[in-house]
Order: sequence, then C-alpha cells, then structure tokens
Amino acid sequence: MFYKYRLPHPDARHLLWVMLLGMALASSATADRLHFADGESITGTFAGIADGHVQWTSVILGDLSIGQNHVEYIESGSHFDLQTTGSELSNCWMFIQQTKQHLHCDQGVQRLGDWTLVVAAGETITQPQPLLQQKGGLILALEDSAGNSEITRYDINARTELRYLESRHTIALRYQDESSNGDKTRESWLGSYQYDQFFTDQWFATGNAFYEEDKLRELDQRASVGLGMGYQFLETPYFDLLGKGTLNYVDERFTTGVTRDRPAFLWNLDFAWRVNDQGVEVFHRHAALQSFEKQSDYEVNTTTGLKYPINGAFSSIFQLEYNYDNLPAEESIDKVDRKWSVGVNYDW
Repeated sequence: MFYKYRLPHPDARHLLWVMLLGMALASSATADRLHFADGESITGTFAGIADGHVQWTSVILGDLSIGQNHVEYIESGSHFDLQTTGSELSNCWMFIQQTKQHLHCDQGVQRLGDWTLVVAAGETITQPQPLLQQKGGLILALEDSAGNSEITRYDINARTELRYLESRHTIALRYQDESSNGDKTRESWLGSYQYDQFFTDQWFATGNAFYEEDKLRELDQRASVGLGMGYQFLETPYFDLLGKGTLNYVDERFTTGVTRDRPAFLWNLDFAWRVNDQGVEVFHRHAALQSFEKQSDYEVNTTTGLKYPINGAFSSIFQLEYNYDNLPAEESIDKVDRKWSVGVNYDW
C-alpha cells in the first residue's frame, strides 16, 4: 500500500508561517530583558542578584553571571525580593518608564538610580549574613637607594575590620621609618581602634581611641578617646561610604616639653569604590580635628589612592597622603606634610 504526502496549499503554508512568527514574537514579548550600559540588550530570565553579579538565563547563551556595574536596566514581570542599602523591598517587578528604572513592590513604586546599589535579589531572601565577617589589608612601601645619597624608607600600614551581628570593630596600625645618609629623619607610629554599634540599618553609635608618636613633628606622644554617632550611607559590593562625628578628648606631649590637652570635634569619612570585578578600587579617607578651645587649632589628614590588582590577593597601591596642621608644636615645623607613595597591598 502506498501513501502519498501532499504539501499544504500555499495559503495554508503562509498561515503556518504567520502562526510560528506570532508565537516567537509572543515568547520574546513575555521574556525578561536585560539592558547593558553600552546600549546592548539580551532576553532571557532574571534569576536574582548575589555577590555583585546578576544571575541571568539565556536560551542561546545559557546561565550567565553579569557584573552589576554593566547593567543599566532590567525588565521582568516576575516578582522578587530586593535588598538595597538601608532598605528591603518585597514582591517587586521591574519596568522602564521614561528611560528610568522603576520597581513596583509591595512598598509602592520606586525609582532605582543604579543597579549597583542592590545588595541582593531573589524569590525570597532568607540567607542570613554570617555571624562573623572579617576583612583587612596590609600595605608595604619600601625605598632603598645608594650612591650620591643613601636613603631608606619603610612604610607599613595594616587595617582589619571585624563585624559580629550589629557591632563592628576596626583596628589600624601604621609604622614609618626614614633615614638619609645614616641619620634618622623620621620615625613615627600610630595605632587606632574604632567601635561601631548599629541600631538601624544605617545609623550607629561609635567610639574611638588612638595613640601616636612622631619625632619629625616634635610629637612625643598623643592620645585621644571619643564618642559620637555615625551613618552608613552605602555598603554594597561596589561602594562603601560612611561618616562619623565624635566628641574627643585629646592629650598631646611634645619633645620641647610643651603639653596640650583639650576637647575637640573629630569628623571621619571613609569611601571606597570598587570599579570592576577584577579588583580595581578607588579609595579616600580623611579625618578633621577641630579644637573647641581655639578656632585656629585644627588639622586635617587625608589619604586618597588607587588599588590595582596584581595576582590573587596582591595588588599595587598608588596613594597621596596630605596632612595639614594649622598649629604645629614649633614655628619651624611646616604646616603641610604631603607624600606620594607606591606600595604592595595584601587583602584577606
């Protein structure tokens, strides 16, 4: 027995192609869409955000992990919980309106300025933060030259941060040693401790203590303790920004025999911008100390730099330190102390 296969009528074939095209367009219309910062976009399924990366599933490319700094907009009708710096949003879907990213959540419609501000996203965010979190770094800068002049410099910086539940402990140590033609030109060291106790996602009570010695500035010793308040503006995989204001008691002893103790206001600001996923980071820290007893008695210490990865936990550091003391111990001591340095950093 023979069977004959007859091709569909041309009109039927045309109808079939229209139906297939319609199904493809409908599928594309209902798919999520991710827009990149360079103007390109892909369709697929938004799965969530973790550790600074958007998890995305593409029919063609498969599972993708995309750095949040590359993402401009996300369109998704699926519902997710989002955690941003200082707030948690539940049952959100994402849409674009007038070239702006919007989130429609149980808390209402909100505009999102930048996807790097989102710490986490998922169908349900139930993973608690580890009880103990630790991070830190060690910076080493060395210089040793011989010939017409013999110069040796050591600059060691160590900083570690421990966070347990709602409390944060920051310990920093620094040692500087310089000599020229066998004569000691500088020897200084500084140790500090800061304690922060969060009572909201961003507000915290803070306390600090530091001790330092600096023979170049005729500073035999200086000690200070203080209490105050702080605010964590940003704390994401890409940005850290906090400010603190404290009332401090400062006690200074100079090698000239002069002593000075006074109440003062101390303002601290810490900023870090992790530029990309490879470890490039721009950072800035400053501390401004203003005496309550004399308006002219103030000083500002700043550190600004760039960290560039070398290999693994090692990176190179380029930084500028600028210190201004408007009322030094002696008139012969410069008010400004400025230094450029290049070193190696190890992170843990």
